[in-house]
Amino acid sequence: MKEILVWCAAVLMVTVSAAGADDTKEKSAAFPGDLGRPFDGLPLPNGPLRRPPWPSRPPPARGPSVDLALQAAQEAVAACAGSHVGVAIIDSAGTPKLYYIPDGTAGFHAYTGFRKAYTALTFKMPTSEVGALTKSDAAVAAKITADTNFLSFAGGVPIKVGDEIIGAIGVSGAEPSAIDEKCANAGLDKIKILLK
Repeated sequence: MKEILVWCAAVLMVTVSAAGADDTKEKSAAFPGDLGRPFDGLPLPNGPLRRPPWPSRPPPARGPSVDLALQAAQEAVAACAGSHVGVAIIDSAGTPKLYYIPDGTAGFHAYTGFRKAYTALTFKMPTSEVGALTKSDAAVAAKITADTNFLSFAGGVPIKVGDEIIGAIGVSGAEPSAIDEKCANAGLDKIKILLK
């Protein structure tokens, strides 16, 4: 009887542990700055509202204007002529400013570009440098693999005004990814003197 109780307790612990791991995995896959689904995604009821308050909403972060972001994205795509690339530009809080997916480019490049941009912003360096660090620094490699929003392939570059990082650009779709980074830098060169 004692063995059965111990066995049942072990099964229960594994089940609870697995459920907790699934919850953690789901939470770690959220995009930075994402407020999730208010009210469990359901429409607000009619009549007097009895609802929890909206999630707190931070003010917009510093970043390039959408006009400059669009110019940078278009220049990056032009610099990658012959490849189907997508571009993601984020602000200083890591939230999207622009996803640019030209016709003929697969939409997943927006997410890959976002991950490159987010990695460049977080590590404050181009992702090609982050990728090189992962080969010599186990802590950096562990940080990259632990967060689904990090990607250390080349193609992500911080956007700076002076010494201040105000966002990042990520380009995805050219092979090898060093070409993505060349195109991201071309996009930034186009708008560099206009950034404030």
